[in-house]
Amino acid sequence: MSSTAKIIDADVLIVGSGLAGLLLALKLAEQSNKSIVLASKGLLMDSNSSFAQGGLAAVTNTNAFDSPDAHLIDTLKSGAELADPYTAESIIFGGAELIAELSRHGVNFDKTGAGGYELALEGGHSQARVLHSKDTTGRAVTSILSEKVKELSQKRENFRIIENAFAQDLFVVDGSCCGANLRCDQEGELCVFAPYTVLATGGVGQVFQRTTNPLVATGDGIALAYRAGARLIDMEFVQFHPTALCLEGKPAFLISEAVRGAGAILTDHNGKRFMKRFHHDAELATRDIVARSIHTVMHEYGLPNVHLDLRPIGQANIKSKFPNILKTCASYGIDILEQPIPIAPAAHYFMGGIEATVTGRTSLDGLFALGECACTGLHGANRLASNSLLEAGVMAIKLAEHLSKKPQRLLSSATRAAALDSVTTPHVVPADVERFRALMYSNAGLVRSEAGLRGIVEQQGMPIFEQLSRERARAANIFAVGKLIAQAALLRRESRGGHFRSDYPTLNSENFYRRLWLSKNGSGWVIPSAAPMTIHRQAALTA
Repeated sequence: MSSTAKIIDADVLIVGSGLAGLLLALKLAEQSNKSIVLASKGLLMDSNSSFAQGGLAAVTNTNAFDSPDAHLIDTLKSGAELADPYTAESIIFGGAELIAELSRHGVNFDKTGAGGYELALEGGHSQARVLHSKDTTGRAVTSILSEKVKELSQKRENFRIIENAFAQDLFVVDGSCCGANLRCDQEGELCVFAPYTVLATGGVGQVFQRTTNPLVATGDGIALAYRAGARLIDMEFVQFHPTALCLEGKPAFLISEAVRGAGAILTDHNGKRFMKRFHHDAELATRDIVARSIHTVMHEYGLPNVHLDLRPIGQANIKSKFPNILKTCASYGIDILEQPIPIAPAAHYFMGGIEATVTGRTSLDGLFALGECACTGLHGANRLASNSLLEAGVMAIKLAEHLSKKPQRLLSSATRAAALDSVTTPHVVPADVERFRALMYSNAGLVRSEAGLRGIVEQQGMPIFEQLSRERARAANIFAVGKLIAQAALLRRESRGGHFRSDYPTLNSENFYRRLWLSKNGSGWVIPSAAPMTIHRQAALTA
């Protein structure tokens, strides 16, 4: 640590400013007088949550045919046997409270003329239950919460926001996390000491060459937790969004799954619809099925892309429901009212991450994880569409309640001194990070094999012990997380959910009805919990 580093004390340090981090900060500030530091890698609005288009899956009283039990069944089915039923139930049954909480803060979801929520149907859902705000739901949510957080920080002396702050390492003393070392554009190096540290750092999309994720999604929280000794789990399960814009030299702009729910179809280079050939749900099959079907068609014909045709939706509905997609595609010279969009799959969401409970508790005392960087078991091997914002928000509410009840405690001077000397694990950077990202996309993407995965695992990097620049820290995290994904994928010799092995193309539940955990101290398999009857149903029967 630098002798010029500034030191800050807080009760709770929150790293990350997506839905999970923002809502946790708001709820915790309302429910307690704890001092809070909220650190954002970029600006408050720079997060995966802000890029979420489709919406938030939650059961409301708008759809009389829907129920939390139906949502639970869809989630477990999508998870390919590995979704944890108790976790899923806890989060799904918390959806109504989350919607009420967001509405209380001023988030407006689209409504029908009759005043009920306008619900979208997305792949894998048996009922329309996805709330949305046009096709920029994530931005609608995070913009409101960001403003609320800023207002609160101006009113409370013990609530501090630090933007453009890169978390380089966690402090761990005697097996307990007690804060983090931040490198900030404005304030230089900061040491934030806190008895409770929360990682809400988002996903890993930038580990892959082609992704829908923003530049900040480099797996930072997962790399931080791994270096600190926390357990990771389900690292092999990466969800590729089936429909991302595919134009040479242009970003892989996400085309929301909601357009397929509204009637958009997938076509090959001859304009022929092909999804019915692969699954009876056609375009509304789960994302892993749709993405691999697209990959198969591209491979069969040697195509760089296929097409997504929104014209069956109708021009009026396109204009009213998907204005952002209409505008963005137009900026790339594509009039979606008159022509289909060239698309191909891109890395989108990470089902794995830091092993965590529904309240965010990890294997490391004092460390919590929320949202996409955490892995509760909700998603199993394949996330059900729009369950991610639901998970992030419900976890934030539950953790806020948990931490608000914790007594305030100061870290001892001995602990603080030991923390400053605790960071000894070197960061390892690849020789060429862009080449490594390309290797991840080609060898650890939609289709994997032993040879390709071993090529990633055996990649050698350069260990660096001194402080890194932002660019090198980004590269180190990409390298670490990418190799862990490949290591886990190599060990799972079957195909399940978002993980497909060309050399083991079938499901093998006899040997792999298990979840794989990894840490710097070892690895192992655990049997998923099974629930023949949900907790709520048991309570109803015994009442």
